Amino acid sequence: MKRMTMTSGSAEHPPAPRVRTVACVSGVSLERGVPTEEIHDYIKEPSNLVWLDVQDPGPAELSMLMEEFGFHPVALDDVAKEQQRPKVDEYKGYLFAVTYCVAAGSDLKDIKTAEVDLFIGRNYVVTIHRGGIPALEDALGRWTRGGPMLREGVGFLVYTVMDALIDTYFPVIDAIEDEIEEIELELFGPFRGRGVQDLLKLKRTLVVLRRVLYPLRETFHVFLRPDRTHFSGAMLVYFQDLHSHILRIVDVLDMERDMTAGALEAYLTVVSNRLNETMKKLAVLTVAVAVLSAVFGAWGMNFAVIPLANAPWGFAIVLLGTFAIIGVLGLVAWQRGWM
Repeated sequence: MKRMTMTSGSAEHPPAPRVRTVACVSGVSLERGVPTEEIHDYIKEPSNLVWLDVQDPGPAELSMLMEEFGFHPVALDDVAKEQQRPKVDEYKGYLFAVTYCVAAGSDLKDIKTAEVDLFIGRNYVVTIHRGGIPALEDALGRWTRGGPMLREGVGFLVYTVMDALIDTYFPVIDAIEDEIEEIELELFGPFRGRGVQDLLKLKRTLVVLRRVLYPLRETFHVFLRPDRTHFSGAMLVYFQDLHSHILRIVDVLDMERDMTAGALEAYLTVVSNRLNETMKKLAVLTVAVAVLSAVFGAWGMNFAVIPLANAPWGFAIVLLGTFAIIGVLGLVAWQRGWM
């Protein structure tokens, strides 16, 4: 038996594994807390459906999955290594899907994603993840309240889980769009030095979200194939709707990435223009100081007898004359838009 190793969590204090099982018997009754050693008995009956959720799996849990479900060691190795590219691999009798959802970050510009791996059989779904995933709790509630849809079997369960995971992106992309618009409105207000940093962080967030969604857009076609015997024909329209949600999110991410790039370029342009205006004002101020220095420096040092030194209003005349020259220079600068 091949042993799997975990790569997440601390080596000294790894998170405690958590295994939950819910079984839908004959599309009618739900049984929670099914022991793992009895799972095989449930899935032997085609009319039953089992959802096994494994959080923070260790070697024992991965070995249990191999024994109870017969999962391929390559797929379980991908689960143990984490950080896989979103994909849907077909194995004999089941599908192995790697998906991601949005996990809470410290703020909007530090959004993190969480990997959720799914093993999808004819009458079972196994979800594996690190840490708590609120979207899966929401999916569990929606699935258990499915009513007649429970008779659709594994297709409805997969749709419910995938839909809950994809829904986590919508509040984030809406908040990012609002943040970009707010930064754009601030471009012509008082200078805020963190504007560029905020835009760069938003751009990085968009890249992360697009990296985990763009491959799923292509691989999701596996769920849309009419010959997919795991799902009933009635579920095709649901998966088509889910695929349209993914396409919409990817399109919005591309649009927001363009908005971010445009806002960043506009922000840098505004900063450059403000710098030019400041340099023009400093140039006018420099000329004024130079005039003062030239007049009073020359007047006081280059004459044996200082002109107008004995006149009652000599100093006032020189001072007013100097400021008159500065005033003329300021008027010229104002007319040319330098002030």
